Amino acid sequence: MIKSDQIMGIRQRAQEIIFQPVEIWNKIKTENYPFQELIINYAAPLALIPAVAGLIGITIVGIGAPGGHIARAPFFEALSVSVLGYVVQILNLFVQAYVISWLAPYFNAKSDFLSCMKITVYSMTPVWLLGIFSIFPGLAVLQIFGLYSVYLVYQALGKLLDTPPEKRIWFTTVILIASILIGLLFSIFLTGSVYGPMFMRMMAN
Repeated sequence: MIKSDQIMGIRQRAQEIIFQPVEIWNKIKTENYPFQELIINYAAPLALIPAVAGLIGITIVGIGAPGGHIARAPFFEALSVSVLGYVVQILNLFVQAYVISWLAPYFNAKSDFLSCMKITVYSMTPVWLLGIFSIFPGLAVLQIFGLYSVYLVYQALGKLLDTPPEKRIWFTTVILIASILIGLLFSIFLTGSVYGPMFMRMMAN
């Protein structure tokens, strides 16, 4: 169970990431804790936002289907899909951090896995927060503002990995491309195995 003081800590850190990214990356650089703590005390709770919001969106709010009716997924089927999606979100953090760590030497940056995990986890903050709009599938387009994460990564590369200024924008670009490709692979897996069949059944009902 998440304690109230932990929630306050998550909220404060999320606000700092969004509104004071330059200053907070300097502070994050000096923080020393195992990456497990970063996942349990920050990533895992925040990643619940899009998972729970999406579950509410497809089971209670529903999605407009051809013919004008509202399609809703069976709760327990949607719950199992949401749990799988949540696990994939967490797994993706490790994959992204590994990729950044592997790429770092090519851009004269430090290859430190914990620092890369910090970048991956904290830069996901706006994406997770905007996941609340998944409650209303029609507002999902607002999640495009999650691209603010790219700016957060750009700032973090200089602060946490000591990436030279002239290499930073190229490193950010390569990370963005790698993230898109990794996300696409996960999406293909989830869509083909669980999301696709579930939505097909929803629309057929």
